Amino acid sequence: MKNHISTLLINPWIIDFAAYNLWAEPLGLLYIASILKKAGARISYINCLASVRETDPRPKKNGCSKYIRRVIQKPECLSFIKRNYAVYGIDEEEFISRLHAAEKPDAVLVTSIMTYWYPGVFKAIKLVKEVYGDKVPVILGGIYSKLCPDHAKNRSAADFVYTDENPAKLLRLIEQISCKRFKYIPSIETFSDYPHPLHELQKGAGFFSILTRRGCPYTCSYCASGILSSRFSGRSASSIISEMKRYTEILGVNNIAFYDDALLVDSEHHTIPILKNIIRENPGISIHLPNGIHSSLMTKKIAELFFQAGVTTIRIGFETSNRRLQNKTGNKTTNRDFRKAVVFLREAGYKKKDIGVYIMAGLPGQTAKNVEASINFVYDSGASPFLSYFSPIPGTKIWPESVLSNTFLVEKEPLLQNNTVFILGNKNFSEQAIQHLKNISTELRLKTLTL
Repeated sequence: MKNHISTLLINPWIIDFAAYNLWAEPLGLLYIASILKKAGARISYINCLASVRETDPRPKKNGCSKYIRRVIQKPECLSFIKRNYAVYGIDEEEFISRLHAAEKPDAVLVTSIMTYWYPGVFKAIKLVKEVYGDKVPVILGGIYSKLCPDHAKNRSAADFVYTDENPAKLLRLIEQISCKRFKYIPSIETFSDYPHPLHELQKGAGFFSILTRRGCPYTCSYCASGILSSRFSGRSASSIISEMKRYTEILGVNNIAFYDDALLVDSEHHTIPILKNIIRENPGISIHLPNGIHSSLMTKKIAELFFQAGVTTIRIGFETSNRRLQNKTGNKTTNRDFRKAVVFLREAGYKKKDIGVYIMAGLPGQTAKNVEASINFVYDSGASPFLSYFSPIPGTKIWPESVLSNTFLVEKEPLLQNNTVFILGNKNFSEQAIQHLKNISTELRLKTLTL
C-alpha cells in the first residue's frame, strides 16, 4: 500500500452570463496545495478554466484574457434573462481525460467562489464521482461553501463540506478519511505562518497574485470579508518581496495582482515598506489592484510610490457619491476624501483613464438617479467610472434588507444572487435604466482615453 497521501485539487468551471479572466487565480486553493506539499502529500491539479489543448482567446499583455466559452441552456429560474448562459473553461472530455491521467487520489479537494457559480462546482464533483466512484471522497471548500453551507451539504454531492479557517483541521480530516498520515502537520496560527502559495500550478497564466493580508478591519454592509476571514492579519514585507521575486523568475511573468481587501490600512508599517522594497528589488514589474483600494487612506506619498513601483492598474472602491448611502453601507469614505485621492494620483503622474473607480448599482434603497450622479461625480473628479452591479451575499449586514427589497427569492436560490439577475428584481432599476447607466459609464470611460 502507498504510504504517502495523494490529493487532487480542482478549480471548477464558471457557469454564468459573463466571465472574464481579470487576474483570476484560485489563491486559497494554491495556499492549501502548498500546505499539503509541505506536509508530504502528492499534489495533482486540474484548473477547469485553463485548457492544455486550447488557447484562451484574446490574451492581453497585462495577463488578462477571455475564457474559452460554450453556450448552454439556462436553468428554468433564469430563463427570463435575455442573455446567453455559458460554461467557461475546458470541455468535459478534457476534464475526464485529465482525471484519468492523474494519480488516483486519496481525497479530491474542490474549491468554490461565487455563490451563484455553484453549477460549475456541482459539475466537477459529479464527473469526479463518475470517474473515481464513491470510494474517493470529495471535500468541498471555498467561498460558496462558507456562505451557503446548508445548500452545499444538501445539494453538492460532496462527501464533506469544509468551512473552517484553520488548514490544520483540513489535513487532519484528510488523514482520517484516507487512514494514512502526513509526514507532519504544519502549525499555522496566523496568516504570517502560511507558506508561499504554489503559483507554479497556474504556469502559463501570464500573471500571479499576491495577498499581503487576510480580512479587513472595515465592516461594510455589503462585504463578506469579515465572514470569510475572522481575523485581520498580515505577512512581513520580506515574505511578500520574496514571493514576488521567486515567482517572477519561475513563471517568467511581470504582471502581479494584489488581492487585498484593505491594502492601505496602516500604510506606514505595511504598504509603504512593501512599495519601497518593490522599487528597490523588483524593477520593471506591473502591479494591478483589481479588488479596489480605500480612497480615504490614499496619501500623496503612497500615490508617488504607486507610480514609482509600477502600479499600472488602479481601482478604487468608491461605490456611491450619495452621502446617505455612504453612511448606510459603512462610511468608509467621503466625497471630499475621494477627490483628494484622485488629486494625489493625478499629481503623481496618473492620467484620468488610469484611475478606475467602482460605482455600485442596485443597492437596496438606491435609485438609478443616485447611480448616474455617482458616475458623473467620478468623471468630473478626474477618474474613470466602472459600473458594478450589486450582488447580495448571505450573512452580510445588508443581506436581510436585500432579501426583503427584491422580488426574487434569493434566500432560496443562489443563482438569483447573480449580479446580472438580482438588479432586475429591484423595482428602482428598469432594464432601460440599467442600459442607460451602462451606456453613460462606457461613454465616459472612452472619453478618458483621449485625456
